[in-house]
Amino acid sequence: MNTEKNRTLWESISSLLFFSLSDKLKFSIKVSLSVVLAYLIPFSQGWSQAHVAAITIMIIAAMGSVNASVMKGAMRLLGTLTGAIIGMTLIAIFPQDRLLYLIVLSITVTTVLYILRAYKGDNSIFMLTAMTILLVFKNGEVDDVFIYGIDRTFMTTFGITIYTLVGVFLWPVNTKDNSEENAAAFSSLQFDLFLKRNEKKEERVELLENLLKHEQLLSSTTMDVSTASMNMKQWHSLVYNYKNINEFLILLANHDKEKYADNFPLYVKNYVQLEDEISILMKSISNTWIDKQEIVIPEHIEPEYQIKIIETLSHLEHASLLTTIQNMKKLHNELRILAKKLNNIISPIPTFFELEDIPKNRHFLWGDIEHLKGALVTFIIFWASTIFWITMNPPGGFLVVVAATGFSVMTTFSPLKPSMLIIIFTLSFIFSALMYVFVLPNLHYGWELGLFIFGYTFISFHLINPKMSIFFALGMVLMVLSNEMYYDFSFFLLLLLLFYLFLFCLQFFYYIPFSTKPEHLFLTMKKRFFTFSHILLERGRKYDKGGYLLLKVRAKYCDAHLMSTVTKMQLWASKIDVNYFNTIEKSILMGFTKECEKFTYMLKLLYHQNLAMKDNPLIKQLMETYNLPSLSDLLNEYALGKEMKDIAPFWKDEKKTVEKVEESLAQLLSDIDFNAYSEEVISELYENISLRRNVWLAFFSCQEMMEKIDFKILERSRF
Repeated sequence: MNTEKNRTLWESISSLLFFSLSDKLKFSIKVSLSVVLAYLIPFSQGWSQAHVAAITIMIIAAMGSVNASVMKGAMRLLGTLTGAIIGMTLIAIFPQDRLLYLIVLSITVTTVLYILRAYKGDNSIFMLTAMTILLVFKNGEVDDVFIYGIDRTFMTTFGITIYTLVGVFLWPVNTKDNSEENAAAFSSLQFDLFLKRNEKKEERVELLENLLKHEQLLSSTTMDVSTASMNMKQWHSLVYNYKNINEFLILLANHDKEKYADNFPLYVKNYVQLEDEISILMKSISNTWIDKQEIVIPEHIEPEYQIKIIETLSHLEHASLLTTIQNMKKLHNELRILAKKLNNIISPIPTFFELEDIPKNRHFLWGDIEHLKGALVTFIIFWASTIFWITMNPPGGFLVVVAATGFSVMTTFSPLKPSMLIIIFTLSFIFSALMYVFVLPNLHYGWELGLFIFGYTFISFHLINPKMSIFFALGMVLMVLSNEMYYDFSFFLLLLLLFYLFLFCLQFFYYIPFSTKPEHLFLTMKKRFFTFSHILLERGRKYDKGGYLLLKVRAKYCDAHLMSTVTKMQLWASKIDVNYFNTIEKSILMGFTKECEKFTYMLKLLYHQNLAMKDNPLIKQLMETYNLPSLSDLLNEYALGKEMKDIAPFWKDEKKTVEKVEESLAQLLSDIDFNAYSEEVISELYENISLRRNVWLAFFSCQEMMEKIDFKILERSRF
């Protein structure tokens, strides 16, 4: 959090103004100033290819984040240098064999752009690598190719340096500033959910959605280790504890209030103490982020069960009660661990706490189907534009290939349509043509040119969506700004044709070979969602049976990709034009995807619990011996494309399903000699049964939304 002594010069100046600048305005000013410097400094030094530095800044601004730290700048420089080394190495290996060079180049660039798609961080790093690999190629010429490549690389690194320095010194984005605030808000939200865990469903659903959003926000927050009282590993350790707390809270608040919930003290003697200590801990943790007061940590507590009274409950109620108490016990313990860590951090002399062996965050999402398809489209675009370049020799030469291949990342399997880019570029052409004819010839001084560049770039990045703004800003590149301006409107039009060529190339391959209609992609994601969910549940049903090894591999893949599939399903659902489908309501469609997200969260919890409890003999017996209703079979029916009306009525009747489970459980438990198993084994069985019940209930909510949607109509052609 900011203090008076930590305020930057710009913050001090801003405090004297009668108005505040929005983040978007600051971003536009920073990009515009960077582009101005990228042109004027090379002009003053007599350097050529200033436009390369300007385009580099535009690409970073369009694809990267607003935050421009020194580390990010260094990584972008590393990406550029890597691209230059790879590009010039390929030229050196294949100096005369152009066909073989182009084959290897296409594979290399496609691979880099696939990595870009898979990377979860600032993908402008890999974009710069790919673009540099392409840019060092000099239209097939052999004279001075290395000097040409070095010039291009130098101007690219110059652009990165300018953008980084401007971002660092002008309104720097300090991600550390709000990390503690995010943690405090997250703690407060968790406390609120705990207090309202038995309230009405609508209130709990809203809190659960906010909780999941804040969890993602907290996970993406980083600390400035130069000023923070902890390092990044410790911060990740705290986030790990928060995620565990979230898991227990969601399990506690996921279903409606049980009929025995008001009588918990009858079943657990020290329930009130357990509940009170959890409440005090959660409130203290939330306050500690703000007032830095040490937390009083209670002793470990063991629930004192009233066994005889608990035995009067039904099997599912028995499982639910024991699971609830176990989750509260685990929540209590996790809060104690988090409180100890916070006490270490806020102590007068901050001390390091012991780090757990926590799972590492994935930086790449390998094997995503759309990423692989996108890489294939990029490969096809490369060769289509290359053949066009070789046969037609358009103005700009190989730049058609560079632009079409590089920008294909922004349009393949993306809501960003090339048709919209063509419209934006057409507006840019009209604007730049007017500037080229009426304004540029009347500029005589460097400061006038600087103002012109600043204004043009500012309009591009402030008034237009950042993802599309680069295509408006590229209109300035058409003017071929240089120290000694040479005005030739025919050359201007030839360059214009170059840009239209690669945009029309992107437009053509937006629909070929894969359809990118939102409704088609939504249905594809829906089918994949059911398939992945089915495989995850099958992994928990089958132990050491035929094909088990293959099932393990498939389940691991599904675990990594299920949530991203739901996210993409939400994206494409939001892009469906319901005007073409009169029986579809956007709100219901989005509601369905939200329920799928909640189901996915519960399913992943069950999947990981099944793995953790795979050696539990009672759970094995439950899965292998008794014929419980299998949600996996139902999901498989939907994965095969069946509609709800084609599904057996049993699967839609929550009451009958519960009765069937009760009947199967009664048979299972009557055959068990509980004296032969430890309390831990029995407790795990009940936890697993309860979590399976929660997964069922979550899917029933999905089915309720599915009944209101006519998915078949989305298969209808719009043309």
